[in-house]
Amino acid sequence: MIRRLLTFAVLAGLLVAATVWLADRPGSVTLRWEGWRVDTTVPVLVLAMLALMIAVNLLLRLAGALVGGPGRFLAGRRAKRTQAGYRALSDGMAALAAGDSRQARKLATRADRLLADSSLTALLSAQVHSGADAERHYQRLAERPETAVLGLKGLTEIAIKQGDKAKALELAARAWSLGGTTDGLAATLFDLQAGAGQWIEADATLAEAKRRKLLSGADLLHRQALVALARADQAERDGNAAAALDFAQAAHRADPILVPAAVKAAAALHRAGKTRKAESVLAATWEALAHPELIEAALTLAPMESPLDRVKRVEKLVRLNPDSACGHAALAEVALAAKLWGQARTHLEKAVELRPSAGLYILLARLEREEKGDETAARDWLVKAAGAGAEPAWTCQVCAKPADSWAIACPACGAVDSLVWR
Repeated sequence: MIRRLLTFAVLAGLLVAATVWLADRPGSVTLRWEGWRVDTTVPVLVLAMLALMIAVNLLLRLAGALVGGPGRFLAGRRAKRTQAGYRALSDGMAALAAGDSRQARKLATRADRLLADSSLTALLSAQVHSGADAERHYQRLAERPETAVLGLKGLTEIAIKQGDKAKALELAARAWSLGGTTDGLAATLFDLQAGAGQWIEADATLAEAKRRKLLSGADLLHRQALVALARADQAERDGNAAAALDFAQAAHRADPILVPAAVKAAAALHRAGKTRKAESVLAATWEALAHPELIEAALTLAPMESPLDRVKRVEKLVRLNPDSACGHAALAEVALAAKLWGQARTHLEKAVELRPSAGLYILLARLEREEKGDETAARDWLVKAAGAGAEPAWTCQVCAKPADSWAIACPACGAVDSLVWR
């Protein structure tokens, strides 16, 4: 501000000085042109020239305004359309986040009409539309290098919904090869590779996801355990016992509470003559997560044991996780087989208290028959069993169908890692 004032003062001073200087030295000027003669002074000539320059400048400005007016008018209209388009785009994103899909769809259409660059609205349009419309918008995103990963990921999800797993795998692999770091892409690609039995590729995906910091912690370790478990199964089928043991132990180390990994590792260790280590594997998993299959695996380590020894074996596990209903149920069953009636009844009652089930009522009926020969009490328990809910089983979280045994992919719908015990 001070600099501008100083500049103005200097220029004004120079102008005043020049004016005074010219006024003190008026001089004379004579112009002759085509028979015309004009006599005047230098100051008047200077003023006339300044006036002429100002007039020419005004005429040029006026001409420029007349010539460029339509262009500026159109540019103004385009600017207003763009501003309205961006407003519709942002409002559409907000409506989508709020769950108002109808309003989001309306605003997406408006933004698409107002904005010249349709790639700006492709993501919103793809999210609010379905079927062929969504696929078309995602395809537009996939064609631009800047949004190719987003577009391919969207097309992958559409292919999955359509049940075309092969196409989904191809699209996800393309997105991954572009260095995609969008949320969920690594997990989606892994699941597709796992579902296709591409375990070496799935393992490579996990390694790359770890490098890109897209998967970490328990999620990464659990998926690594699934890969190792699948490769242990393959090694068993190939007759490679050493590789099967290594992969099974790797699966257990990666996820110690993955019950099938513990069972697989224990079985492989037992076949290798390392029964004590097999017992410790089962005990470690049981202590963290009690499961009836761990009891079954522990009993298969010594199939020729006496009934009393089997009771002792199960007792050791139950003490590690004393609040488990399945532990008390298993202990009651082996106690019943050993004719330890009192111990069997104690643990059955404890198991019923923790989690009543039809299986427990059937064991109580058996106990009444074998200990006391009481058919009336046995029938009462069987009636109660008939009205009880289903026994816990491996059940798919996606299609809700039960499976006879755990598998990496659901036997009914093919969803990867979807079976839970309930």
